[in-house]
Amino acid sequence: MLLFSRGRRVGEPYIELLRRGPFSRLWWASSASSLGDWVTFFATLALASQIGGSTAVLVPLTSRIIPGLLFGSLAGVIADRLDRKWVMVLSDVGRGLVVLWLVAAGDLVQIAVISSILEILTMIRQPAREAAVPTLVDPGDLVRANSFSAAAAYGTAPVGAAVWAGLAALFTALGGWSLIDRGPDLAFVFDSVTFLVSGAIMATIAIPKPTLAGRPGNEPTSAGDWRRPLRDLVEGFAFVTQTRTVRRVVFGMAVALFGGSALLPLGQTFALEVLGGGDTGFGVLITALGVGVGAGMLGVAVFANERTRHDLTYATSLCVTGLAIGLAAFARTVIGASGWLLVAGAGTGFAYVMGFTHLHEVVDDTLRGRTFAALFTLVRTAMLVSFTLAVLVASALDGRLPAPFDNGIRNVFGLSGAVVLGTGLVSLAAIRSGLIRSDLPPHLRRSIKDTSKAFGLIRGNRRDEDYNG
Repeated sequence: MLLFSRGRRVGEPYIELLRRGPFSRLWWASSASSLGDWVTFFATLALASQIGGSTAVLVPLTSRIIPGLLFGSLAGVIADRLDRKWVMVLSDVGRGLVVLWLVAAGDLVQIAVISSILEILTMIRQPAREAAVPTLVDPGDLVRANSFSAAAAYGTAPVGAAVWAGLAALFTALGGWSLIDRGPDLAFVFDSVTFLVSGAIMATIAIPKPTLAGRPGNEPTSAGDWRRPLRDLVEGFAFVTQTRTVRRVVFGMAVALFGGSALLPLGQTFALEVLGGGDTGFGVLITALGVGVGAGMLGVAVFANERTRHDLTYATSLCVTGLAIGLAAFARTVIGASGWLLVAGAGTGFAYVMGFTHLHEVVDDTLRGRTFAALFTLVRTAMLVSFTLAVLVASALDGRLPAPFDNGIRNVFGLSGAVVLGTGLVSLAAIRSGLIRSDLPPHLRRSIKDTSKAFGLIRGNRRDEDYNG
């Protein structure tokens, strides 16, 4: 089995993507936008805690997940029908203005409403951005582009936490002024600047309009036009659910995230009570996981090349991740668990980048926005369900089984690892022919692409009929 070839030297100037060209500006804009997202996230949690106590942090958390469940698919229609560049610009500018509303927020209801609006704008931007990436880079650079994009999205999390901590310390040292009379308020002003900077950069990028936007019948010409976006929604759902290779990646990533998300609600208790790691134990676990994810995402950019089997590497990475989570569940020390979580993070980083690259490769431009919107919607659903079930299942299993399965949290983490491992094994079974051949046969790759284009052609013919009729 060949995941990587020796066709080029490790360390070849893969950083060139970030030095010039439209993708470079897209990356810098997305980095600024992601930084603002993370600072807003931490500052909003702090504000909710100040207003309603420690349990109030569930308000902004839930408010950022539920909108995706309700409107996520519509965001994909927007990404496929409208100019993606201006969709992202307006999203950034909108967030830059809305986040300032948090400065005046005085209760949890306002925080919930503002957080939901911010999430809706973010949700609109995400599929538009992912759909635009393949139009800005050469096919051979997709892996590296996705690697850098993922690093920008998640690598800015610790930077955002540090910026939030610095702004909170600055407020404590200088005190408040005018409307900025709380520590989080200063962070919200900073966030507004990052979003506006992102929008300004995006406005300078020439991004091709989606194929669907230029087709006859896309113009609002009759009272029945509301059916067209609805039909787009249905066709996008049909494509994701009926195209085997796309379905495998989209649902596989959602199921894997469902299994891996249990660490967030149970990690603190696991580190403190199960592993005896003290107050710093959870921080060590999260740091190890984060470092692993970052290393995996950037490692893909270094080692992957045109001969890399994206689907095969994706499935293998899921298997490694699931196995590592399961072994971490029964570690005896924080250091031992951190080591396995480092491996799990690296596998997650590889799987994330390879999954996105595979979708970019095989999905036609006319359906790309809706495909990624479906992915983000399922991911949000998986996280919400996982957060809820993790605590309930841990409590239900605690003390019910003989040692070493007598601890509920260990059992949940073990089950989480099994879910991720099982997802990887199912994916491997589905592409088992790839275990023998190092390259995906060209005719199979073409057939996948043709399936995607067929949906677009059918849609175009139907629209022509509506338009001419």
